[in-house]
Amino acid sequence: MPETQLHNTLRRYRRDLGLSQEALGDRVGVSRHAIMAIEAGRQVPSTTLALRLANTFDCAVKDLFRLDPVTELEVRLPPHRPAATTSPPIPSSRVAVGRVGGGWTAHPLPAHATGAADAIVVDGGADVSRDAPSARVRPVRDMRQLERNVLVAGCAPLLANLAHRVGEGSVDARATWIPASSHRALDLLAAGMVHIAGLHLSGGASREANADAVRRRFPGKRMVVVNLTRWHQGFVVAARNPLEIRDAADLLRPGVRVVGREPGTGADELFARLLADEPGGQPDFSGPVAEGHLDVARRVHCGAADAGVAIESAALAWGLGFVPLVEERFDLVIPASIAEAPPVARFLDTLDDPGFRTEAASLPGYDTSISGHASTLEAGSAGS
Repeated sequence: MPETQLHNTLRRYRRDLGLSQEALGDRVGVSRHAIMAIEAGRQVPSTTLALRLANTFDCAVKDLFRLDPVTELEVRLPPHRPAATTSPPIPSSRVAVGRVGGGWTAHPLPAHATGAADAIVVDGGADVSRDAPSARVRPVRDMRQLERNVLVAGCAPLLANLAHRVGEGSVDARATWIPASSHRALDLLAAGMVHIAGLHLSGGASREANADAVRRRFPGKRMVVVNLTRWHQGFVVAARNPLEIRDAADLLRPGVRVVGREPGTGADELFARLLADEPGGQPDFSGPVAEGHLDVARRVHCGAADAGVAIESAALAWGLGFVPLVEERFDLVIPASIAEAPPVARFLDTLDDPGFRTEAASLPGYDTSISGHASTLEAGSAGS
């Protein structure tokens, strides 16, 4: 990655005033060689010297010195999911970028996404559908926006709303939602690819269900768990449930087409748990696995499937029927070491924003009564 260069106009200002390098050095208390090195870009002036130079020329420091924009960044890329578990990726060179743990990470944006990217992959015209550990990208946003971008992985569509409000209401933080299953979100967090991971477990209605999963995944680390919402997960079916689907056995009936979910999702775990008690085999999975809760509802809505497992809000958003099966918590997981960093802290503060609370409470299928409730899991202990 190219180093950021300090550009200066010192030579032009000096010549306009008719001063030699030695004469200017005498005025500000440094040697001719120091002025020569600053003009050549080999030396960065101290704050005091920069102010003295600005006073000499009766101008602002920013008129003399500015940082050239970064033209490229070396970024880490997340490992791709196995091709057998999801639809083949559509090549994309557009990425979301954030700084995690002192390094830059980038996540591919869907080719059909309409939101603005943070950067474009530039190394040899490559795209981020390939399996590579890193890439060079060209930022298309101000670097300060990339520095304060909070990357949040998880499957809750409510995260899109929350991320939008963070960027809209703050000058020191913005956020990008990275859609991912619970297990993948935790993997990305463990790999230092995101700041926050979203987690929900099948039937995990209590705090301890998610907390135990965090302890297992991050042994010996101090982690913060913050509730985003509670919801019901169950069967998404056609409006008025014409096939009268009520339990897992109904999914095994001949002709019932079911949307599959990616391994590692709470929905897939719920599927497995329900079908374990049904000796009748596997459902008739229709088409490729769904990419998220809303994708399940979309397929049922357009008639590509008769049923699938997703959250209630996805069914309601598409005007579909819903058969509740379990109540769950959706929690945000953050390393304690970064929970109070300004961008991350601002993201968490937005959970208490009146606008977010009011809107989230009005969305069907979400229970935000304990949204923002936090607990800390101490390293090597049962938590607090």
